[in-house]
Amino acid sequence: MTALRTLCAAAALTLFAGVAFAQPVLIRNARVHTMGPAGVIEAGDVLLNDGVIQAVGVDVAAPAGATVIEADGKVVTPGLFAAYSNLGLGEWGLDAEANDETTRDNFPLSAALDATDAFNSTSSLIAINRAGGVTRALTAPEPGSKLFGGQAAVVDLSGRIASVTKARAAQNAVLGYAGAARAGDSRLGAFAVMRGYLDETKAYAANPRDYKSRARDNDMTFADLAALVPVVEGRQPMIVAVDSAVDIRGLIRLKTDYAVNVIVLGGTEAWRVARELAATNIPVILDPAANLPGSYEDLGSTLANAARLQSAGVKIAFYNPDGGATHNLRLLTQQAGNAVAHGLPYEAALAALTVNPATMYGLGDRLGSIEPGKAGDVVVWDGDPLEVTTRAVAVFIDGRAMSMQNRQTRMRERYKSLERGDLPFAYRGQD
Repeated sequence: MTALRTLCAAAALTLFAGVAFAQPVLIRNARVHTMGPAGVIEAGDVLLNDGVIQAVGVDVAAPAGATVIEADGKVVTPGLFAAYSNLGLGEWGLDAEANDETTRDNFPLSAALDATDAFNSTSSLIAINRAGGVTRALTAPEPGSKLFGGQAAVVDLSGRIASVTKARAAQNAVLGYAGAARAGDSRLGAFAVMRGYLDETKAYAANPRDYKSRARDNDMTFADLAALVPVVEGRQPMIVAVDSAVDIRGLIRLKTDYAVNVIVLGGTEAWRVARELAATNIPVILDPAANLPGSYEDLGSTLANAARLQSAGVKIAFYNPDGGATHNLRLLTQQAGNAVAHGLPYEAALAALTVNPATMYGLGDRLGSIEPGKAGDVVVWDGDPLEVTTRAVAVFIDGRAMSMQNRQTRMRERYKSLERGDLPFAYRGQD
């Protein structure tokens, strides 16, 4: 524990120390959930060097100059990967200036919007979630008055200026009733508009110069069409918020007709079409705590959703739609624990927090598991990471020890004693 505390205290001094990677770190004698072919390694070691995982196994030798952390049986996992968020795009809801999650109604652009243009790597929410073990996240602009929200990016939570892992990692969109409300208050209208956009994008992609020169009877901007070209060409996944089984089946038909790579966001009734989703290789990012229906389209919501989807062979990941998509990504472990309590295998729950999101966004070869050559995103936990009383005691991103300090820890230290004279006058207590 002493080594862990020393390492975490020093992290704040090394976090912005330039581009050179930190010295080698050997985490020794831990229960390592690799989320890779090696499975779970008891009394395992993980060696981080030059920003990557250099070795994992038993009795790994420490190179000269390495910092050795004696884990004493603690749990080690890959860094958590938040599959969907608005991290760095919104800070607090009462100040419009602090929020870039979406646009006002009737703004002309939608699909062309790019999260990297507004991502704030110094957001106070990054340090808070990082201290909870989150090392990477997809941050996405939300749809405004149109079906598309724009291009999401995968970012790391190091707090560095250059923290974008993959720009334009996915396009964000909405169907279901939320989509219908943007298209004549009808699901028929929403799907028709979506197909129209995809048809026009295919025509634009085939010959942009000819497309721009001919007369058009739609309001689709060239910027939006250009942004959708990677979607229709299958190079960029499209995240689609949809819940009911009927709407999910419509999305499956859309994928089949246009050969687009889609990811379901929400999917409270996805278990009802689990076999169809598995057959068409459509992943689902879901809220495993969704149980009671809040609208007509999620009457079939159940706490067994995650377990049923996983059992059918659907790749799943987790998110929290109730304010947690930005502020409480660190609570994803609690959601995963609830899924395990309702039938999801433990390792499948960890996969939904780590390797599955990485794979969804084409980063499975770099992130999501503890394997040699992959990025050094590793978390040391003082117990079972899916238990509510467990905390992360050390977090590494690209092999660097991260500071565990954040706004909440600083406030705790500042105000836990009212006797300190350096506090504001009102908090000094009685003399």
